[in-house]
Amino acid sequence: MRAIDASVILRYFLRDNHDHWQRATRLIESGEVLGLTAVALAEVAWTLAGPRYALDRTAVASELITLLTRQNVEPLGFDKAQGYAALLTCQQPQGRADFGDALIAASARSFGVHEIFSFDQRFARAGLTPVEPP
Repeated sequence: MRAIDASVILRYFLRDNHDHWQRATRLIESGEVLGLTAVALAEVAWTLAGPRYALDRTAVASELITLLTRQNVEPLGFDKAQGYAALLTCQQPQGRADFGDALIAASARSFGVHEIFSFDQRFARAGLTPVEPP
């Protein structure tokens, strides 16, 4: 297994460089097992939904779910079901989670952690109970 970088995933989604898009498509749609980190997912989400491309967050979450649920994509550092659940929280019309918070929550929940020290009470949207530091 090899990990896949955000740059390859972005070319696959954006199709903004024909040669890179074709190569990314061949790789992602092949049978080769690809390791996917939460950091790469967060980078892709931020890039697509951020100021440069400003794509709809719900559509971005949907594309990331499709990628994550591919048979040949293996999450690194988080459970696939937790990643799927986390990205679903980013699609909610109201009270949706930020991509970063959702992926932090997926990683934590994958290891049985359900609370997070944070001043950000919005972590509850992502499925973690925020606890302010003492």
